[in-house]
Amino acid sequence: MASYQPPAVDVTVLNNPRIISNVTGQRLPAVVGLGPTIRTVVNEAVVRGSGSVDNLAAYPGAGFALNQVASIPGVVAGAPNAMLISLGGQLYQSASASLSTSGQITWSSGSVDIPAFNSTYYVNYIYNVPLSQFLPSTYSDKQVIQAKFGAEDNNTGILTVAGSIALENGSPQVIMVQASGSSFNAAAYTTAIDTLQKLDNIEQICIVFPSGSATVAQQQFVLSYAFSHTQLCNTMGKDRGLISGSPSPAYAVDGYDTIGDVNTPDTYLYRGAALKSADSMYIVPSTVQRYDQNGNLMELDSNFAAVAIAGLQASQPKRSTPLNGFTVTGIIIPDDKWLPVEMNQLGAGNCLVLQSHAGVVTIRDYITGDPTSANTQEPSVQATERLVKRTLSTGLYNTYTNKGLTILPQTPQNVAGTAQSLLSGLVTQGELYAYGQQDNPNTGETKISAQQDATEPRRINVTCSVKYAYPLKWIQVTVSTFV
Repeated sequence: MASYQPPAVDVTVLNNPRIISNVTGQRLPAVVGLGPTIRTVVNEAVVRGSGSVDNLAAYPGAGFALNQVASIPGVVAGAPNAMLISLGGQLYQSASASLSTSGQITWSSGSVDIPAFNSTYYVNYIYNVPLSQFLPSTYSDKQVIQAKFGAEDNNTGILTVAGSIALENGSPQVIMVQASGSSFNAAAYTTAIDTLQKLDNIEQICIVFPSGSATVAQQQFVLSYAFSHTQLCNTMGKDRGLISGSPSPAYAVDGYDTIGDVNTPDTYLYRGAALKSADSMYIVPSTVQRYDQNGNLMELDSNFAAVAIAGLQASQPKRSTPLNGFTVTGIIIPDDKWLPVEMNQLGAGNCLVLQSHAGVVTIRDYITGDPTSANTQEPSVQATERLVKRTLSTGLYNTYTNKGLTILPQTPQNVAGTAQSLLSGLVTQGELYAYGQQDNPNTGETKISAQQDATEPRRINVTCSVKYAYPLKWIQVTVSTFV
């Protein structure tokens, strides 16, 4: 029997291959720091099986130790033995069971201190963190961060502090990687930094250090390595920058909180001169504090303030957004610390100055470490430059060089048209002021063109120009008088 179809109208929408997506993925801050080497599990619920073996939720691996078994959660350490032993199956002593690396609890045969079949009991145990702890992971929830890296503190809990600060400043996610070891080790930090090389969604890298165990020289060595990492990645199309600070006297034995000058080591201006680069932002002051989850005041340093800036930058829907005057949350700095003339001195010395008034921390002037020009000094322009590179590279690669095409007479014109579509999209999104549509030697504007290379026939050379959306920083007003 022939199929029947009642009167209808069918509509099919075809994709337009000329429309190129400008979406390049979220750009996130990446944080490297020390973390816990032992993970503690408290009150994990286990259901007693019929045999001698019960299974935990995960394999603890090496370094495990079963500390407590009880029929109710929250039994405090040091409770009387009578609370931990019961023939009636209420509370149990840990000696009745053993724990294996495969996450199995084996109960001793014939023991009277064994939970009843199908009852729920609660175990406390510790184990060494797995190797995955030392690989980059992305987080969007503070509770998940705390579960992996422990409670906030300025020693082994610094990744929890940093990750929380990034999220509190609006970053949709934060990438974190833990350096191995239970105390600061420069080699472990550089190894952790190396694990970030393969990632292509990093906008800024920040390094946080434990309190008291890393000298200024040790911190600067690691930060110099991190900066060299950004320069290497920038040559591989994985463009990123470094935001850093300095330790305060309360955070490191030889920490500092002095404006100084370019010739005096361990001062802000000396460090600002050393970090002169458009790919670097140097945050002052070093005196930073924060309240942890329990309301205790922690001493931190401006490397944590750097994380706040990175999180704030990542929170913006547009890369071209300047952050002058924006509020920074999650950290405390002294109110009204400097006079305007002192802050001007710091700004002239390539320092990004944070200021606080009535407990509200704001960015006084959002700048990089390179004052050469508006293109090099403005972080928003640097971020837009990276966006333009990523957009053109990804768009043209996905449309042409990754499609097994040959160069035909119309191919250069097609490539130029695609480049125009990509740049036009950035203008529409408000990321760019304009792209070049004419040749103007007075302004440097050049229109988009493409042609096959005369000596390398497999290559098409594209030339174009863009005008960035520069931040509004000064308004000059002239007032005349009249009678």
